[in-house]
Amino acid sequence: MEIQTKQFITTLQEEKYQTITVKLTKTDIKNMALKKVVAAYSQLEKALQAGKISQIKIDLPFEVPATIELQAGIINLPYELVDKIKLLTNAEDQAVVNLYLITTADNLNASGMRIDEMSSVAEFLAQPQVVSKKIEDEIKQKITELKAAAKDQA
Repeated sequence: MEIQTKQFITTLQEEKYQTITVKLTKTDIKNMALKKVVAAYSQLEKALQAGKISQIKIDLPFEVPATIELQAGIINLPYELVDKIKLLTNAEDQAVVNLYLITTADNLNASGMRIDEMSSVAEFLAQPQVVSKKIEDEIKQKITELKAAAKDQA
C-alpha cells in the first residue's frame, strides 16, 4: 500500500483515519490474554484493504497511563505529531505505508515513547496471520516492559 504524503497528512489533520479501540483489563494483562487485540486485527485488515488509514489503540490498566498503538503510517511518528511528519516529508512523494507499534507511558523511558516498525501494510495484507503473530509477540514484550517499569516505580 502506498499513499501520497500530502493525502496522508490531510487524512491526519482532518482526523479521517479509523481508530479501533481495545481496552484490556488487569486480568487480560495478568494472563497475557490478547483475544481482544487479535479480534481487532481483522477490523484493521478490512480497513487497510479498503485503503483507509487506520490504527488499533490499546488502553492498558496501569497506574501510570499507558497505551500501545498499531498505526498505519509513512514515517515512524505517531499521528498526533502530524506537524513533524509534515516537516520531515515531501508532500508530493508517494510513500510506502508501514505498520508501527507505538508504546507510550511516562515511565517507559526518557522520552515516554517507543516506536517499532512491524511490517509494511502490503506484507500484513499478504500474510495477516504471520504478521499478526509477530505483532502479538511484540505487544506481549511491551506489556512485560511496562509491568517491569511499574514495579520499578513502586
